Amino acid sequence: MTQRGWVIDLDKCIGCESCSIACKSENNTRPVCSPLPFRNNRGVLPDHVSYRWVVKKESGVYPQPVVTFVTSSCNHCQHPACLASCPLADVNDPSNPSQAIFKRAADGIVLINEAVCIGCERCVEACPYGAPQFNAVSAKVEKCTFCVHRLEAGFQPACVTTCVGNALHYVVDFNSAESGTGAPAAFASPLLTVPSVKFDNGTP
Repeated sequence: MTQRGWVIDLDKCIGCESCSIACKSENNTRPVCSPLPFRNNRGVLPDHVSYRWVVKKESGVYPQPVVTFVTSSCNHCQHPACLASCPLADVNDPSNPSQAIFKRAADGIVLINEAVCIGCERCVEACPYGAPQFNAVSAKVEKCTFCVHRLEAGFQPACVTTCVGNALHYVVDFNSAESGTGAPAAFASPLLTVPSVKFDNGTP
């Protein structure tokens, strides 16, 4: 089975959030528009869903501080914890699209069937990378789809085409032996789910 995957060049990511914005625009994730200032009187941030986000990691000490930006999303794992934890999915038949979570046999992309999802959030708790996210409006869970609608039309994912630093790359046939290589500190062990992502210092 071919496996779609990511290669992320940590030296090139500048934390501009272009990938996050492109993803939100492409997928219309909530909130579709920003709420009015101070509209939430409970002192908490508005509920939102983001399929891709950027983590800022600080290290080093003055006068040599180091800031690393890590673009993050679903890693379409070889052994998805989200699928294994879902009460409406079958690890013995993971490619069945009638399940709430399934892994496509043709390309290894992990998708959520929202018509079947019951919003129990077990996948949210199980994923070591924080990819599945609960939508409080639909009461369903959503996550990165690898922009399958774009791939099937011959385009790359929106986040990849928008990356201004050329730090994010789409891999047609990811080598699982490279899973998690070069990962930054605090990245969950690739042994858990064998994520389809590696971190590099050069163009793949």
